[in-house]
Amino acid sequence: MPRPATARTIAAPFMLKGHGLHRNKPCAVRVAPAENGGLNFFHLPSGVVIPARAEYVGDLSLATTLAKDGVHLQTVEHILSALFGLGVDHAAIEVDGDELPILDGSAAPWVKAISQVGLIDLPVSKRFVKVLRKVGVHQEKRWIAIGPHDGLRIGYTIDFPGSSIGRQSMEVAVTPDKYRRELAPARTFCLKSEIDHLRSCGLAVGGNLDNAVVYDGDGCLNESLRFENEAVRHKMMDLVGDLALLGAPILGRIEAHAAGHAMHVALVRQLLLEPDAWTIEEAGPAHCNGLFQPDFAQGLAV
Repeated sequence: MPRPATARTIAAPFMLKGHGLHRNKPCAVRVAPAENGGLNFFHLPSGVVIPARAEYVGDLSLATTLAKDGVHLQTVEHILSALFGLGVDHAAIEVDGDELPILDGSAAPWVKAISQVGLIDLPVSKRFVKVLRKVGVHQEKRWIAIGPHDGLRIGYTIDFPGSSIGRQSMEVAVTPDKYRRELAPARTFCLKSEIDHLRSCGLAVGGNLDNAVVYDGDGCLNESLRFENEAVRHKMMDLVGDLALLGAPILGRIEAHAAGHAMHVALVRQLLLEPDAWTIEEAGPAHCNGLFQPDFAQGLAV
């Protein structure tokens, strides 16, 4: 499948409402087209604008949080995954709360909303980060690495010994169609044994079987799974969202073992720290009308 030659945004605004997974507070999100600037969050109560870039990442406990000027936006990974997975380069994400809604626990509701309004091409070439050599992050038995590849390909393994999740592995070439079918519907998950501890820490207060898969020793408590290996697919969906923090789509092959949000973001940061490990590949014609001129030394998008 040929890569698009021009950058894209959504064709019309849309809005989704719901409650946050961890704080259970209501939040409405309006996503609007943008001609430049990448993906940006607008925190409506404060007026603070937070670019979706690794330099603004805050807490990474069980979700990806962006922080700037005292404002924190929690659980941004699912909407970023949907936008990034479908090839949206520029959009304004207006948020009236501090945690984005969990919806059904997957990226599917965001994908559906984006697909309903559609995408439009912008009069500017699409730029990719092309990986030239392997870069990795290791932490004991957990690791994640990226190397050269013509496209985005992800291989991911998780291992939860002693639980019904067990060991799950999957590899997929990520295109918008495959993302929509294979990764976006996978829901967030946890072990039943973890729930009391999470809630004692003020987390997962809004979690239930309508927005999360809960595993115990015998299987899952939900009526059914969307995929037999739904847990590893969700990790891959999260990774796509965290890769959006690079500020541009990436061409490379990623392998991950027992990783998570912290390691996903660490990989993005490590790649940025090694500028000889990547280059910028422009997919469209060389002439550009100036709508989007990223400063790649400052995190790939401004």
